[in-house]
Amino acid sequence: MNGVLVTALTSAFLGSIPFGLIFVRVFSGQDIRNQGSGNIGTVNVSRVLGFWPVGFLTFLFDTLKGVAAVILASKAAESLFQGWTFYPVEIWQPGGPLLQWFAGFCAVAGHCYTPWLRFRGGKGVATGFGAMILLSPWASLAAILAFGIMFFSMRIGSLSSLVGLLILVIAHAVLPGFEIGPHLIFGALLVFIILARHEKNLDALLESRENRF
Repeated sequence: MNGVLVTALTSAFLGSIPFGLIFVRVFSGQDIRNQGSGNIGTVNVSRVLGFWPVGFLTFLFDTLKGVAAVILASKAAESLFQGWTFYPVEIWQPGGPLLQWFAGFCAVAGHCYTPWLRFRGGKGVATGFGAMILLSPWASLAAILAFGIMFFSMRIGSLSSLVGLLILVIAHAVLPGFEIGPHLIFGALLVFIILARHEKNLDALLESRENRF
Protein backbone atom coordinates (compact mmCIF):
# COMPACT_ATOMS: atom_id res chain seq x y z
CA MET A 1 0.00 0.00 0.00
CA ASN A 2 1.26 3.49 -0.82
CA GLY A 3 1.95 5.44 2.36
CA VAL A 4 1.96 8.79 0.55
CA LEU A 5 -1.55 8.19 -0.79
CA VAL A 6 -2.83 7.10 2.61
CA THR A 7 -1.25 10.16 4.22
CA ALA A 8 -2.93 12.41 1.64
CA LEU A 9 -6.35 10.85 2.05
CA THR A 10 -6.21 10.69 5.84
CA SER A 11 -4.90 14.25 6.20
CA ALA A 12 -7.49 15.60 3.78
CA PHE A 13 -10.23 13.72 5.63
CA LEU A 14 -9.12 15.16 8.96
CA GLY A 15 -9.06 18.63 7.47
CA SER A 16 -12.48 18.21 5.91
CA ILE A 17 -14.37 17.79 9.20
CA PRO A 18 -16.44 21.03 9.47
CA PHE A 19 -16.16 21.63 13.20
CA GLY A 20 -17.46 25.20 12.95
CA LEU A 21 -20.67 23.98 11.35
CA ILE A 22 -21.00 21.16 13.89
CA PHE A 23 -20.45 23.28 17.00
CA VAL A 24 -22.78 26.07 15.87
CA ARG A 25 -25.55 23.54 15.25
CA VAL A 26 -24.97 21.87 18.62
CA PHE A 27 -24.98 25.11 20.59
CA SER A 28 -27.59 27.13 18.69
CA GLY A 29 -29.30 24.95 16.09
CA GLN A 30 -28.27 27.43 13.38
CA ASP A 31 -26.49 26.82 10.11
CA ILE A 32 -23.37 29.00 10.21
CA ARG A 33 -23.38 29.07 6.40
CA ASN A 34 -26.47 31.29 6.62
CA GLN A 35 -25.00 33.60 9.25
CA GLY A 36 -22.54 36.46 8.95
CA SER A 37 -20.13 35.92 6.08
CA GLY A 38 -21.28 32.30 5.70
CA ASN A 39 -17.82 30.97 6.48
CA ILE A 40 -17.44 27.99 8.83
CA GLY A 41 -14.20 29.21 10.43
CA THR A 42 -13.38 30.72 13.80
CA VAL A 43 -13.76 34.37 12.82
CA ASN A 44 -17.31 34.06 11.50
CA VAL A 45 -18.36 31.68 14.26
CA SER A 46 -17.03 34.11 16.86
CA ARG A 47 -18.75 37.03 15.17
CA VAL A 48 -22.10 35.23 15.22
CA LEU A 49 -22.04 33.41 18.59
CA GLY A 50 -19.05 34.87 20.40
CA PHE A 51 -15.58 33.46 20.96
CA TRP A 52 -16.50 31.60 24.14
CA PRO A 53 -17.22 28.78 23.95
CA VAL A 54 -18.22 28.15 20.34
CA GLY A 55 -15.53 30.22 18.64
CA PHE A 56 -12.87 28.79 20.93
CA LEU A 57 -13.97 25.21 20.28
CA THR A 58 -13.97 25.84 16.55
CA PHE A 59 -10.46 27.27 16.68
CA LEU A 60 -9.21 24.48 18.94
CA PHE A 61 -10.55 21.59 16.87
CA ASP A 62 -9.65 23.17 13.52
CA THR A 63 -6.12 23.63 14.87
CA LEU A 64 -5.98 20.03 16.07
CA LYS A 65 -6.79 18.86 12.53
CA GLY A 66 -3.49 20.30 11.32
CA VAL A 67 -1.62 18.94 14.34
CA ALA A 68 -3.04 15.45 13.82
CA ALA A 69 -2.18 15.42 10.13
CA VAL A 70 1.48 16.20 10.78
CA ILE A 71 1.66 13.70 13.63
CA LEU A 72 0.34 11.07 11.23
CA ALA A 73 3.33 11.68 8.99
CA SER A 74 5.83 11.95 11.86
CA LYS A 75 8.14 9.38 13.36
CA ALA A 76 5.54 8.74 16.05
CA ALA A 77 3.40 7.08 13.39
CA GLU A 78 6.22 5.26 11.64
CA SER A 79 4.91 1.87 12.77
CA LEU A 80 1.75 2.50 10.75
CA PHE A 81 3.75 2.41 7.54
CA GLN A 82 5.77 -0.75 8.03
CA GLY A 83 5.91 -2.59 4.74
CA TRP A 84 4.23 0.21 2.82
CA THR A 85 5.66 1.73 -0.32
CA PHE A 86 7.05 5.25 -0.42
CA TYR A 87 8.43 6.74 -3.62
CA PRO A 88 11.20 7.62 -3.54
CA VAL A 89 11.86 6.22 -0.08
CA GLU A 90 14.70 8.66 0.61
CA ILE A 91 12.34 11.62 0.25
CA TRP A 92 8.89 10.31 1.22
CA GLN A 93 10.06 8.63 4.40
CA PRO A 94 7.90 8.66 7.55
CA GLY A 95 9.13 11.48 9.74
CA GLY A 96 10.80 13.25 6.81
CA PRO A 97 10.02 16.91 6.17
CA LEU A 98 8.47 16.35 2.74
CA LEU A 99 5.82 13.94 4.03
CA GLN A 100 5.09 16.15 7.04
CA TRP A 101 4.63 19.32 5.00
CA PHE A 102 2.60 17.36 2.47
CA ALA A 103 0.30 16.19 5.26
CA GLY A 104 -0.13 19.75 6.53
CA PHE A 105 -0.97 20.97 3.06
CA CYS A 106 -3.53 18.19 2.52
CA ALA A 107 -5.21 19.01 5.83
CA VAL A 108 -5.53 22.67 4.88
CA ALA A 109 -6.81 21.77 1.42
CA GLY A 110 -9.38 19.42 2.97
CA HIS A 111 -10.53 22.17 5.32
CA CYS A 112 -10.83 24.81 2.61
CA TYR A 113 -12.56 22.54 0.10
CA THR A 114 -14.42 20.00 2.19
CA PRO A 115 -16.47 17.51 0.14
CA TRP A 116 -19.09 17.37 2.92
CA LEU A 117 -20.11 20.96 2.11
CA ARG A 118 -19.89 20.78 -1.68
CA PHE A 119 -16.20 21.78 -1.54
CA ARG A 120 -16.95 25.03 0.27
CA GLY A 121 -15.10 25.15 3.55
CA GLY A 122 -13.16 27.52 5.75
CA LYS A 123 -10.13 29.65 5.04
CA GLY A 124 -7.47 27.36 6.45
CA VAL A 125 -5.90 29.67 9.02
CA ALA A 126 -6.46 27.57 12.15
CA THR A 127 -5.70 24.25 10.43
CA GLY A 128 -2.58 25.71 8.84
CA PHE A 129 -1.54 27.10 12.20
CA GLY A 130 -1.98 23.66 13.75
CA ALA A 131 0.30 22.10 11.16
CA MET A 132 2.90 24.84 11.56
CA ILE A 133 2.97 24.42 15.34
CA LEU A 134 4.87 21.19 14.69
CA LEU A 135 6.58 22.15 11.44
CA SER A 136 7.90 25.51 12.64
CA PRO A 137 7.01 26.15 16.30
CA TRP A 138 8.92 29.40 16.82
CA ALA A 139 7.54 30.91 13.63
CA SER A 140 4.06 29.86 14.79
CA LEU A 141 4.60 31.64 18.09
CA ALA A 142 5.63 34.80 16.23
CA ALA A 143 2.54 34.48 14.04
CA ILE A 144 0.08 34.13 16.92
CA LEU A 145 1.66 37.12 18.66
CA ALA A 146 1.36 39.18 15.47
CA PHE A 147 -2.25 38.08 15.07
CA GLY A 148 -3.07 39.06 18.65
CA ILE A 149 -1.44 42.47 18.40
CA MET A 150 -3.14 43.24 15.11
CA PHE A 151 -6.55 41.97 16.21
CA PHE A 152 -6.67 43.89 19.47
CA SER A 153 -5.53 47.08 17.75
CA MET A 154 -7.63 46.87 14.56
CA ARG A 155 -10.42 44.40 15.46
CA ILE A 156 -10.42 42.96 11.93
CA GLY A 157 -10.17 39.18 11.83
CA SER A 158 -9.12 38.75 8.21
CA LEU A 159 -6.42 41.41 8.40
CA SER A 160 -5.07 39.89 11.60
CA SER A 161 -4.98 36.44 9.99
CA LEU A 162 -3.15 37.73 6.91
CA VAL A 163 -0.61 39.63 9.00
CA GLY A 164 -0.05 36.52 11.12
CA LEU A 165 0.47 34.49 7.94
CA LEU A 166 2.99 37.01 6.63
CA ILE A 167 4.92 37.02 9.90
CA LEU A 168 4.89 33.22 9.96
CA VAL A 169 6.45 33.03 6.49
CA ILE A 170 9.10 35.63 7.31
CA ALA A 171 9.91 34.12 10.71
CA HIS A 172 10.21 30.62 9.28
CA ALA A 173 12.65 31.89 6.65
CA VAL A 174 14.90 33.86 9.01
CA LEU A 175 14.89 31.81 12.20
CA PRO A 176 17.58 29.14 12.79
CA GLY A 177 16.75 25.73 11.41
CA PHE A 178 15.44 26.91 8.05
CA GLU A 179 16.30 24.44 5.32
CA ILE A 180 15.76 24.71 1.59
CA GLY A 181 14.22 21.59 0.12
CA PRO A 182 11.29 20.16 -1.82
CA HIS A 183 9.10 20.36 1.29
CA LEU A 184 8.89 24.12 0.75
CA ILE A 185 6.77 23.46 -2.34
CA PHE A 186 3.97 22.27 -0.08
CA GLY A 187 4.65 25.12 2.31
CA ALA A 188 4.17 27.56 -0.55
CA LEU A 189 0.99 25.77 -1.66
CA LEU A 190 -0.36 25.89 1.88
CA VAL A 191 0.17 29.66 2.00
CA PHE A 192 -1.30 30.07 -1.50
CA ILE A 193 -4.54 28.27 -0.58
CA ILE A 194 -5.02 30.42 2.51
CA LEU A 195 -4.41 33.58 0.49
CA ALA A 196 -6.78 32.42 -2.24
CA ARG A 197 -9.50 31.80 0.32
CA HIS A 198 -9.05 35.38 1.53
CA GLU A 199 -9.54 36.93 -1.91
CA LYS A 200 -12.85 38.59 -1.01
CA ASN A 201 -11.40 39.80 2.28
CA LEU A 202 -8.45 41.36 0.47
CA ASP A 203 -10.84 43.19 -1.85
CA ALA A 204 -12.88 44.39 1.13
CA LEU A 205 -9.74 45.54 2.95
CA LEU A 206 -8.54 47.51 -0.07
CA GLU A 207 -11.96 49.15 -0.32
CA SER A 208 -12.14 49.82 3.46
CA ARG A 209 -15.37 47.85 3.90
CA GLU A 210 -14.16 44.84 5.85
CA ASN A 211 -16.22 44.13 8.98
CA ARG A 212 -14.78 44.82 12.42
CA PHE A 213 -15.52 43.06 15.68
